[in-house]
Amino acid sequence: MYKPVWMTGVLAALVGAVPGSAQGADQDMFKFSGFGTFAAVHSSEKNADFTTNFSQPKGPGFTRSTDLGLDSRLGLQVDLRFTERFSAVVQAIAERRYDDSYDPYLNMAHLKFQALPGLAFRAGRIPYSAYLISDYQKVGYATPWARPPVEVYQFNPITFVDGVDLTWQATAGPVAFSGQVLGGSTMARVPSAAGDAKFKGDSLGSVSVAAAYGSATFRVFYLQMKGSFDSSAVDGPAGPYALLRTLPPAFGGNPALADQYQIKKDRITYISLGYNYDPGDWFVMAEAARTGGDENQLLHTTAGYVTGGYRFGAWTPYLTAGWKTTDSPTSHANPIVNAIVSGQDHAQNSVAVGLRWDFYKNLAAKAQFDRVKNATGSYGALVNIHPGFKTGETYNLATLALDFVF
Repeated sequence: MYKPVWMTGVLAALVGAVPGSAQGADQDMFKFSGFGTFAAVHSSEKNADFTTNFSQPKGPGFTRSTDLGLDSRLGLQVDLRFTERFSAVVQAIAERRYDDSYDPYLNMAHLKFQALPGLAFRAGRIPYSAYLISDYQKVGYATPWARPPVEVYQFNPITFVDGVDLTWQATAGPVAFSGQVLGGSTMARVPSAAGDAKFKGDSLGSVSVAAAYGSATFRVFYLQMKGSFDSSAVDGPAGPYALLRTLPPAFGGNPALADQYQIKKDRITYISLGYNYDPGDWFVMAEAARTGGDENQLLHTTAGYVTGGYRFGAWTPYLTAGWKTTDSPTSHANPIVNAIVSGQDHAQNSVAVGLRWDFYKNLAAKAQFDRVKNATGSYGALVNIHPGFKTGETYNLATLALDFVF
């Protein structure tokens, strides 16, 4: 079977990361598994590129009408059990990154101590657990869509936290409860012409609680951290914040506005609610999320989606509606601040119809069509904006994907 050159190199890199001594190890101690997606995405928007999160520098649209790398990824996971109480997980993923490379990175790498049957502690690189599907967000085979709804899942490029957490499970009659308390820090690289842009989250703390009753699951999540965005293009001597601090007031200078909008140890909050009902033949999923905290360059937003589908044997048609609104002002009387915030509006709404076909064991083919409308003045999920682009317009996406696990 033909494989793109970059995917062949990625596979070799991932496999090469596995210790050779493990090949003949006890199967009870070592477990190897993998997952991946090969996908092609076509966009009707010719003056900008569609992306699934803001860590990607390009996608289908202006750069090329059909993109083979946007949703494609390959992952390898190693589960190690040392004793009944001590275990570890290492997960490496290769996908399109901020610098347009597919270099593998560690998405998970943590040790686990099972203190009690319903109480465990983990330390290391832990999944960012903000969503219903956080534990398997990168495993396309485990989700119904060709891609998770970008209105909610494009909020930020964070996928992991370096720190420690406590997880627990308990039951109260017919209701099964689970939860997590997490503390640590995180970092995500984002595209930049200078190649040095990064978001850092320190003093990060989060809590989540889930309740399952029969076929229904409800989940709530809250996070707070001190966020900083570092980039020579933004923070350098020619950047907007330097201009706010050095120019005379008559030309837009205002140091107080620079302190307010520059993201340096600012309080950032995130809250999400999720619901899933899946009795077997059909399912309904819904999530709503909001970012808040200090008013700065990262505008406050609210987003949500609802998905429903029905299973006819190996076939699962589904329908999704998503929306995202911007809650912060998207214009400002100061011309420099206005230029900053006007480019941060990503409000949009979309409707997607898709079909999943589980045609073979551990293989699923998906086809999805999205119709997306950006709000007036908003870029929505688009980057790499070029002359001729108009906000408030509608564009279409067509996706074919093959998901697999092994």
